[in-house]
Amino acid sequence: MSPILTIIIFVAAAALFLTACLWSRPAAVAVLAGLLPAYLLRTAIGIPGADGLPTLPTTLLEVLILELFAVWFFMDGLKKGAWQALGRWASPLALVLVGATAGVLVSPDLRAAAGLWRAYFIEPILFFVVFADVIRTAKQRAAALVGLGACLIVIGLTAVYQKITGFGIPNPVWQAAATRRVTSFFGFPNAIGLFAAPVIVLMAGWAAALLRAKDRRARLLAALPAFSALIGCAAVFFAVSEGAIIATAAGLVALGLMTRSLRVPTLIAIIAGCLVFSLYPPATRYAANLVSLRDDSGSVRLILWRESAAMLADHPIFGAGLSAYRQIVAPYHQAKYIELFMYPHNLVMNFWSEIGLVGLAGFIWLSIKFFVDMIRSLRGRADGWLHRALIAAMIAVLVHGLVDAPYLKNDLAVLFFILVGLAESLATNAGLRPASATADPKNKAK
Repeated sequence: MSPILTIIIFVAAAALFLTACLWSRPAAVAVLAGLLPAYLLRTAIGIPGADGLPTLPTTLLEVLILELFAVWFFMDGLKKGAWQALGRWASPLALVLVGATAGVLVSPDLRAAAGLWRAYFIEPILFFVVFADVIRTAKQRAAALVGLGACLIVIGLTAVYQKITGFGIPNPVWQAAATRRVTSFFGFPNAIGLFAAPVIVLMAGWAAALLRAKDRRARLLAALPAFSALIGCAAVFFAVSEGAIIATAAGLVALGLMTRSLRVPTLIAIIAGCLVFSLYPPATRYAANLVSLRDDSGSVRLILWRESAAMLADHPIFGAGLSAYRQIVAPYHQAKYIELFMYPHNLVMNFWSEIGLVGLAGFIWLSIKFFVDMIRSLRGRADGWLHRALIAAMIAVLVHGLVDAPYLKNDLAVLFFILVGLAESLATNAGLRPASATADPKNKAK
């Protein structure tokens, strides 16, 4: 894409999004939820005529987040109680930010580390502040879910088209019909699963809730999240992302076991799956290789984890630093036939390497608080489908994190805080939180 066309797209998108922000912050949040892959559009901002000065790399997603936060800050953020959500999550977030800041300071590449610090931590947290303040009602939560579901539909349709045609797949091996792995508009197949797994679980939970509704119109609307979940599953399957398939299955099983009307079908599916993997030899061998990490992907990860553990043993407090894993782990990398990956592909090692033990502790605390809040606000509720769906979606994220990096990417960091923001909104509605001034129904949150 030419630089001029990129600038035109950035300016047009920013102008349209500014209109949405001024009209309604909840609507702008929902739109942004549907535009998470906008990080793929990149440019660099510099001073015209100052060729000797460095430019500031940025993405369209970053521009939209900062635009949303700026409008919210000047129109809502100065009102009493607007920052309450940040205060309630302040302790774990402070640890994450302290760890991330230390990760910048110890990194050998300060400029790259600062970019990740901004894109993976500062901006997603700013987005969370806005989300938690303006998304308060069931309709506003539904709008945010529509954004995520619509995004997954576009990703899924693109992936299905690629499966049929091979068009737009960047790697010749992935493009070949015999070994085809779709990428949608991402750069690698696993990016589909990393985004899709938790969203599929959310959409499945929403579809199941709508199908149980007494209102016929609501039951008809279930077709939209159901289609999103199905096309998302197809995309994950065509991407041949084993980690995402397992994570999605874990999330859906958790959702089914927590939902009374789905419990029996879920148990039947579990029993049927166990029988297949026990009685059908090819499936048994496949499962045994997968669980024992004896397959190609598992073997690579075992080597990766051993080398990462050796590196972390020598850098136990701060890890490698942000954007420094490849460089710091290089002396420990003995299996030269394996490429140097960006991350250790394990959630604990990922955070430990990038933001140190302090940042890792903050993320663990944040995750525990999420589950505690959801369980507390779910108690005694017959209509708590979103509580259960969020718990199951976070389980999918954490299960995927056993073998991959489901946070350290622009869209995934924001997606994580959408889950946390929805949890905060539900906790407020359950009476565990006082509502902020900007969330007053008399204030239209525009």
